[in-house]
Amino acid sequence: MKFSKLTLLLIFGFTIIFILISTICFYTIKSFKSSKTAIRPHIILIVADDVGWNDVGFHGSNQIPTPNIDALAYNGIILNRFYTAPSCTPSRTALLTGHNPIRFGLQGIPIAAGENLHLPIDVPTLPERLKELGYKTHLIGKWNLGAAFRNVTPNGRGFDSFFGYWSSYISYFDHEGRASNMTGFDMHSDFEPAWDTYGQYATHLFTEIAEKMMRKHNVKEPMFLMLSHLAAHSGKNGTELEVPDDEENDRIFGYIDDVKRRRYAGIIHEMDKSVGRVMEILAERKMLDNSVVIILSDNGAQTSGNLGNAGSNWPLRGLKMTVHEGGVRNFAAAYSPLFQKPRQVNNDLLFIADLLPTFYAAGGGNIENLGPMDGINQWQLLTENARSKRSEVLLHLDEVRFTAGYISDYGRYKLINGSTLSEDYDLYYGEDGRGNSSPPYNINAVINSSAYIAIGKNIPVDEMLQLRKEATLGNCRKPISPDNKCTYKNWCLYDLFDDPCETTNIASTHPEVVKRLGEKLTEAWKYLKPQKPKIVDPKSNPIYNNNTWFTWLDD
Repeated sequence: MKFSKLTLLLIFGFTIIFILISTICFYTIKSFKSSKTAIRPHIILIVADDVGWNDVGFHGSNQIPTPNIDALAYNGIILNRFYTAPSCTPSRTALLTGHNPIRFGLQGIPIAAGENLHLPIDVPTLPERLKELGYKTHLIGKWNLGAAFRNVTPNGRGFDSFFGYWSSYISYFDHEGRASNMTGFDMHSDFEPAWDTYGQYATHLFTEIAEKMMRKHNVKEPMFLMLSHLAAHSGKNGTELEVPDDEENDRIFGYIDDVKRRRYAGIIHEMDKSVGRVMEILAERKMLDNSVVIILSDNGAQTSGNLGNAGSNWPLRGLKMTVHEGGVRNFAAAYSPLFQKPRQVNNDLLFIADLLPTFYAAGGGNIENLGPMDGINQWQLLTENARSKRSEVLLHLDEVRFTAGYISDYGRYKLINGSTLSEDYDLYYGEDGRGNSSPPYNINAVINSSAYIAIGKNIPVDEMLQLRKEATLGNCRKPISPDNKCTYKNWCLYDLFDDPCETTNIASTHPEVVKRLGEKLTEAWKYLKPQKPKIVDPKSNPIYNNNTWFTWLDD
């Protein structure tokens, strides 16, 4: 068959047009996919350990300067009603699963090294969810969610890389962790013991690893970095408060009379510098413009008692391990250029389990894909200043120690049944940091901090000081009356709007609220999974593995 010249020209022309259209469509789709990936923000979550409400400058204390943390807070959103569980493992369970820890039997005492307890392997974790969205995921620092098997460690639960310790706490220098009568080295790079880091100060080490991670990251891919500090937990034996240089620390914080509090201040000081360094690297790598940075404490400070660290929850009542405000209402702040209305104090109710659906939404995920969970997506609260979607929260329910706490009515009422490991933990602890012995608040240190410079926004001094004033609680403490002691035999009800220091038990005058919240707790009992016995397995003893903690049921 012969074609005319006109026909051949038409065929040739249509072929060229088809190729051009196909090429344009290909690169358009490719560009769309690339831009979709690019707009997914990097998520940096910095978790402090056992740091008190009153141990950051933006909450009004002058005693411990935290200029980098304050700069992040003033440039972002101060989350002034952020709640956690009362101790490490339950808080981290809620954070990484989006569920209340009672669903998995992880509501009690934190998991110790050598215990065969862990997150359920059939429940997706935050890093696993973010990997679905194309994120590279990294954990640096504390895990505390099980290490009997390889598949229950961070590497088995969604983190592309892990550098840190599997147990609850370690020494700041020799990186040894203790459980029962067993002691061993617990610093791992993925599964390998990082013996070459022996003697390096933990906060500096974690910051250095985070810097390396950020520097080698492909900035075109979204990153989830969880920097989970040892600071400011007490050290290996539950008593040490270690700083890089005791003499230098005494020179800087000599105005603090109590030696333990002075050491604690030094630990916070080093962590604050770490926050500044993280912000610097994000800015240098041009990642900060498309990042969400959140810093928080996993629970309140343990001023004294078991694992005491001299932290301060002033003026709040109670310590870590209690459901009083000092144990569960914790400092938190978020920064991102994506926030439409930054530089504010938000007093809406948030819970640590909300972070999973919030981060998933930030990464472009469809929340419906997560299925039912206790966490609530708060992305619009951060980005658009929308009202919190949370009106109530189950703080804690411990069937072994007869302890429960529930908040309702958008944070107004709080019902407690029992409260703590020890009645003494229910009292008021911690220094206020506002006396003449402390230096005046140094706003210039905030302006000259690494974090402030990295963010690059000039905020009027008066505005920062006003934010600090709004985020500060005054001294609302009063003597604790006999009817204000909460045991498993009686209810305590508080109006947190009028009485944030929990000075007055109003259960007798508000029986209808007690009944309503008590019914909420009764409902929670129905899905509570009982805790397993806490037994340190002798086979986990580090003496069987070169004095190193290991995944003993695999290895």
